[in-house]
Amino acid sequence: MLDLTLAHDKTFWARYDWRLQDDFAYPELEEEPISLPVTDEVSLVLETGDDFSYISLLLEDGEGELTEIAWDDEAHFHPFVLRLDEWQRLSQQTAARTGVPEWIPALLLQRFVGYDSPAELEAIVRQGMEMRQLSGLYSADELAAWPAHPLLAEPYLWDRLDRHWREQPPYGWVCEGEDAYSLRSAGNPDFPFGAWNRILGNLDGGGDGGQR
Repeated sequence: MLDLTLAHDKTFWARYDWRLQDDFAYPELEEEPISLPVTDEVSLVLETGDDFSYISLLLEDGEGELTEIAWDDEAHFHPFVLRLDEWQRLSQQTAARTGVPEWIPALLLQRFVGYDSPAELEAIVRQGMEMRQLSGLYSADELAAWPAHPLLAEPYLWDRLDRHWREQPPYGWVCEGEDAYSLRSAGNPDFPFGAWNRILGNLDGGGDGGQR
């Protein structure tokens, strides 16, 4: 899990979210990626590098084999691998297993949550703001002045968005469309659908699942 000193550093989150573009390096994250254990055998691994220029989310199986399931950069990103409820349940479960507040994994994973409607995006943004409030790092004024997501500030942009979640056997849920920007596609033979769906099936349903 993320070192708590970094987790409680507001500047860290500003850099991680690319809201602050300054000259920095976190060599400790280059040397040791962030592990988010989901079950006894399986973890999500977040490789940020030392400068957050390429942030990769990987699935680590019980034998230590890593498979990239999403990445985010500022050029050819494919971050959208999680649905809203999956993000919520993964955040709760990894928080419970590592003994950290839920807001830490939730904010680490938020960039990987895909949306295909204004209501879904509003729910993701609202959940993210709740997690920031729970962190205690931000004042009420800072949260009130938080920049709006472009797709919520400019609703007409939805007319151009071609991204949708759909359930397709035998893969389960897939994210598709010209703007899907997702490896979780029925057309991608390298996505580990079997392992991924087993992980989702093992998530605790409902409940608090961890500290907030």
